[in-house]
Formats: sequence, C-alpha cells, structure tokens
Amino acid sequence: MEYKDIVVHLGVDNRSAARLDAAIELAERHEGRVTGVYVLSPRNIPGFVRCEVPPEVLKRLDTEERTFAERAEAQFAERAARTHVPCEWRLMTGDPVEAVSTSAHYADITIVGQTDPDDGRTVDGLADGVVLGGGGPVLVWPYAGSFRVTAATILVAWNGSREATRALADALPLLQQARKVIVFGVDRNDGRHIPGADISTHLAHHGVRAEARHTRTTFGIHTGDVLLSEVGDCGIGLLVMGGYGHHRLRERLFGGVTRDILRETTVPVLMAH
Repeated sequence: MEYKDIVVHLGVDNRSAARLDAAIELAERHEGRVTGVYVLSPRNIPGFVRCEVPPEVLKRLDTEERTFAERAEAQFAERAARTHVPCEWRLMTGDPVEAVSTSAHYADITIVGQTDPDDGRTVDGLADGVVLGGGGPVLVWPYAGSFRVTAATILVAWNGSREATRALADALPLLQQARKVIVFGVDRNDGRHIPGADISTHLAHHGVRAEARHTRTTFGIHTGDVLLSEVGDCGIGLLVMGGYGHHRLRERLFGGVTRDILRETTVPVLMAH
C-alpha cells in the first residue's frame, strides 16, 4: 500500500501550515498528490438572535470568512509551488466533519489537526468525527511541537481488535520506514502466548522488525495514561492505534482510551476505525 491520494484539512488555525507540510512530505515519499480541503462553515447563530442582527453585519461576517479562505488559498498555492507534488485546492461549504469525511472517502489517508484548547479557530471534534466517518486512516497532527511524518520510532497500540488490525495495516508504509517499531499491549495476559508476538511475526513478513511489549494496568490507572507514558518514555514519534466508537452517537460513545489520546497526545497519531 502507498499513500497516493492525501487529503489535508486546512484552516486559519496556527497549525494549518504544519499539516500541509506533513501532507507534502508524505506525498513526496510516495509520489502522491495532495488535496487541501478548506471548509466555509455557516455561523451557528440561533434564529431568535439572527433576526436581531442587522443584515450588513451578517454580510460583513461572511465577507471576513471568505477573505480568510482566500488568504489560506494563497498560502497553499505558495507552498505548493515549492514542491513537485501535484496539489489541488478544494473549497467546501457546510459542516467541517461531513465535508472532510466526504473527501476522505476518496483518499488513502487524511490529515487533520488535534483540537487546541487555546485556539478557538481549531474545529472541535473534527478528528474523532473524521476517524469514525472517513472510512480510512486518519493522521491526527498535534497542536504543538515539531514532527516528521516518517517517525524513527513508532508505537503500535495492540489489543487484537478489528480496529487495531485495520490501523496497523493502514500504517504499514510508515512502519516499513521506521528504525524501531514497538507493539505494545495493555492488559492482555491470558497465559497462552506472549502478547504482541503473533502480530510481530506478521509484521516481520512485511519487512518490519518489531519488538513486543506488554504491561498490565493497576486499579485507577487508565489505559490511555499508560500509552501516553510509554510514548514519552520511549521517545515515540508516531502512535498507531484503532479508533473506537459509533458515528451517530460519537458524543456519547466515542470515549475511553480514544478520546483520552485525541485530547492529550503530544505526538502524531494514526487512527483507523
């Protein structure tokens, strides 16, 4: 598998340029193409408030939104001109989750940003929504820090589930380029086999030398905290894991480990549902 079609969500937030650079780096390594998706979202103004807002104010807000989009497009074109990678600008209107998820249906991988609690310009809930609705692998780019797509050390969170299996398969191009891969299992000690040993053997058949590790959590310590601790202790540059939840009820059911990682991660995360 190669990443030939790469979609990246762009916006006015501080990390938009970093996501674009990641997409271009990935495309350069796989001779792929980049589609930058910018979504114009109608302002969520309740009807009883909207009727009190003068039309000229609403028009000015719309003009500002389009000015931001034009500015982002100009920056996109400037960056695209400095690479041999084919790049396409796509301006969409509507709900960002639905728009980016739709574009993700026609991509090998989609890059979105982690929600920045200090930057109101990021789209809250975009990452988990696209993971559940995009139908393919999603690379979630942190709101802080400097990273390369081709991480030297990758941690695979492994529990034998369908989601974890999908994420691992989708991450193979990156795993094959890494210097070190750790398959990390939590609370999987059934006494019959070494957790992660079988999947490490499978990876070896694809040219990936992986080290299997396992730990058990104690009461009061969440799996997400264990994974994040391992990421910090081992100098991990990319975390690969399955995304769990149900699209229609993601606000209620997209929880646990997945939500913790999306909120707290300090490194890029490749997720698949």
